[in-house]
Amino acid sequence: MVIIIVLQTISRINLRQAASKTATIICTAPSNTDVNILGTKIIWKDNIPFVKVSYKGKHGFTNGRYIRGLVLKVKNRDSAKYPKLVVIASGRASRRIKIPQQKKFGAFCQKHGCSMAAASITLQFRGITKSPYEVYSYAKKHLGGYTGSKLTIFGIEKAVNKIAEKKIATWKGCPSDANKRIRNNIQKAIHDGHIVLLEQKNPIHTNVIIGRSVDGKYVVATNGTTKKVTMNWLIKTLLHGKAGRKNQTNWWKGTTHGAGYVIVKRK
Repeated sequence: MVIIIVLQTISRINLRQAASKTATIICTAPSNTDVNILGTKIIWKDNIPFVKVSYKGKHGFTNGRYIRGLVLKVKNRDSAKYPKLVVIASGRASRRIKIPQQKKFGAFCQKHGCSMAAASITLQFRGITKSPYEVYSYAKKHLGGYTGSKLTIFGIEKAVNKIAEKKIATWKGCPSDANKRIRNNIQKAIHDGHIVLLEQKNPIHTNVIIGRSVDGKYVVATNGTTKKVTMNWLIKTLLHGKAGRKNQTNWWKGTTHGAGYVIVKRK
């Protein structure tokens, strides 16, 4: 079954009769407008990632680089520390994010590095390069209250905002009775071209939702690789805990304080 997903245009796009830059234009959709993604794969031609979409009842092919939140490509890299490269639609110059394998960044990151890797991906998304180990070192030196244990999802918000020297990330709580709100917030964030970090349970692990695949699934970056999952899977594996910032006083102490998700705004 084909999953129809709704994403937003980055700028004005042309819908063409075929996956070719010379094909006849059927219609034009303005910037910041919702379109339906209809195809199950991206057709690369002349280095252009064509995607089948519909707008106001008309179907055609358009350049996927101008569809916000769309993951265009996942490439293997000859690197033990950064084995995957993800290309995310961002207009003419697509975002390129190297996915770190946290176990390659020292003894601490071998045990608790998923949150450091998530912070590294977050910073790359905003054009800042720091390895998981550099995030760990920075947090120990500059993050008040951090004792060198696992950097929780709330701690990631504090660390990346401090490194970026402005607020690029916002933590939100995950009470057990708020799954519908959480689902809607994640869907909207990805639709708007942001990324989302969330804490997984059993085992405790930090995942990064970096966008949508053309087949409708969410693309999660973790452990030096990516995987495609459904929204139901994300909600089912979500770690719930204490809600509200006032309850995060001891955010570095245990999984109850470590629950939540973080929305990282695009530029």
